[in-house]
Amino acid sequence: MQKGMIYNIQRMSTEDGPGVRTTVFLKGCPLRCSWCSNPESQKFTPQLMVFENPCTGCGRCAEMCPSGAVVRKGDKFNRDTAICTDCGACVPSCPSKARVMSGVEMSAEEVMNVVKKDGLFYANSGGGVTFGGGEPVSSIDYLLELLQAAYDAGLHICVDTCGFCAEDHFKQVIERTDLFLFDCKHMDPEKHKEMTGVDNVQILANLRQALESKAEVWVRIPLLPGQNDSEENIAAMAEFLLPHSKRIKVNVLPYHAFGRNKYAALNLEYPALSAYEPEALKAVMALFEKHGLTAEIA
Repeated sequence: MQKGMIYNIQRMSTEDGPGVRTTVFLKGCPLRCSWCSNPESQKFTPQLMVFENPCTGCGRCAEMCPSGAVVRKGDKFNRDTAICTDCGACVPSCPSKARVMSGVEMSAEEVMNVVKKDGLFYANSGGGVTFGGGEPVSSIDYLLELLQAAYDAGLHICVDTCGFCAEDHFKQVIERTDLFLFDCKHMDPEKHKEMTGVDNVQILANLRQALESKAEVWVRIPLLPGQNDSEENIAAMAEFLLPHSKRIKVNVLPYHAFGRNKYAALNLEYPALSAYEPEALKAVMALFEKHGLTAEIA
């Protein structure tokens, strides 16, 4: 049984599909979305995150670091990312948990042992398990093992995906998936590439596969001021999705800044984006209605 990289398992989730769910976050993503609120999900390897606010300045991390990467910043301790190897040796020494590792190898059996703990809640609420990321389909062999284990356990299975993978890989995922949470970011290939680092040709092909399958599909549109909220793009989305409108749900996810502290913890520059003012968001939502596409803010 192979192992994969997991960066979080969230029990009692109510945002990632119907009912009470356990969401399993696989680490690693081929996209580099400018608005990503989980930057620790992008790399396929473990990463050290340093949250300065909880740091008490005790200096124990400096004593444990084998690379000499710990540096003092005022009365706090951070790290020199040019030297740090993300080994995590400093993490157990931190009494305030200012230092945490994102990413741990787990077998499908180990993951399912966690997932199965809440089976009663799934049964009573119509919930189940959701596999997200990162991008779960990027770890295709591991994901297929997880899907089979969840299927064998009789669970409702949801996959939260950006859709960027080989069509034959996605076809295999469809066979064991009850519900897709599928991102639709932009309809223009070049603008999609500007926003994410890849074009949308393969993504739209896989979205079409999902829409034509037996699986339920919830389309999720991350909405970004001035990037994908033009009437032209919304009209193109409506044209693509309307033939399937009777069997899909469309959720709009307006940009938010909830991940700012994670960028700081990884010593990354935070993207220069602004959230919607209420009236501006209302105007954009009216465009979906104008073009006949029923969309709800999630």
